[in-house]
Amino acid sequence: MLTQKTGLDFKGQNIFVGIDVHLKSWTVTILTDSLMHKTFTQPACAETLCNYLHRNFPQADYHSVYEAGYSGFWTHYQLKSMGINNMVTNPADVPTSQKEQLQKDDPTDSRKLAHSLRAGELTAIYVPAQSTLEDRSLVRIRATMVKDMVRFKQRIKSFLYFYGIPFPPQFEKSGSHWSKRFMKWLGEEVSL
Repeated sequence: MLTQKTGLDFKGQNIFVGIDVHLKSWTVTILTDSLMHKTFTQPACAETLCNYLHRNFPQADYHSVYEAGYSGFWTHYQLKSMGINNMVTNPADVPTSQKEQLQKDDPTDSRKLAHSLRAGELTAIYVPAQSTLEDRSLVRIRATMVKDMVRFKQRIKSFLYFYGIPFPPQFEKSGSHWSKRFMKWLGEEVSL
């Protein structure tokens, strides 16, 4: 006797997801090996996409792609942690027809990404480990803060020169500037 299946089972099938990433929303296109499922817009949340895929395509092999850009790699890290085989690609490397160049919108971009992923036409860019990105960010922020401090110090000196406030003799050498004694003198001088 034959029994009727009541649940969905996509075990062994591939699901391809093209994501056009924006700050507040993602435009997503989902394809199977042979069919286009749908294109839709969702909040910019990896968990929402993951839940949709697990609900509609349980036990499938999920593959997704988005273009590298301003948003960094947090989307990639989240999708990978949720079991989705994600790829980040260079936007210039995505095959584009002339029609797609003329009709540029989010649904077209996400469909193009999904079709290219399914066809195996995309090359992933290198995505560094999250700890490497954190270290790089720390170094960049420090460099920015050092530049800002130099600018602030230059502005303060320009302010003093503009109002004709000379440095006392003990602070004539530039190496003595910004010491505790210099900062104390500066606080007393400017507050007058």
